[in-house]
Amino acid sequence: MKSSVYFLNSILLIGLILSDNPIMAQSKFELSGGFGIPEIINVKIRYGQNIQVGACMHFMYFSAGGIFSEYYSWSGSAEILYHCVGKAKYVEQPAWYLLVGMGYYHIDYLMDIPHEKYDIGFYPRIGRTLNFSKKIGINLDGGIFLPLSAAETNTYNFKVLPSGSIGFFIRL
Repeated sequence: MKSSVYFLNSILLIGLILSDNPIMAQSKFELSGGFGIPEIINVKIRYGQNIQVGACMHFMYFSAGGIFSEYYSWSGSAEILYHCVGKAKYVEQPAWYLLVGMGYYHIDYLMDIPHEKYDIGFYPRIGRTLNFSKKIGINLDGGIFLPLSAAETNTYNFKVLPSGSIGFFIRL
């Protein structure tokens, strides 16, 4: 229940930002797919030009035998990016950006070993956009992941963990 309230609040925040923001007059949608930590294999959708708001989604399931157990994971997060410095080739959007995101993570591990599971986390990152044309490119970013709460079966211990992603994008 607690996680669904956080996710719903994130969606409402994105809706409020998209509804009335004059800075985004030249807005565009951006769809990307990639790999990241903690979101693993993901699909992202973003809206905006120099300020972008978006959502990141991940879902994976498979079952293997032997020492590996059934693997099931999903996550959803909301992100805000601010493209602030640098010149980019092909587009007017600055090349470097600051990203903040917050999400819910249900991620199992491949082997049955003792581990801690965090379900809500905040991640600030610094990133760079590499444009191959006006429509396609790659986003690379890195930063930290701050777990805000532990899953029901675990106790919460504050940690600073690495965070980052790489994703191929298409502007729609």
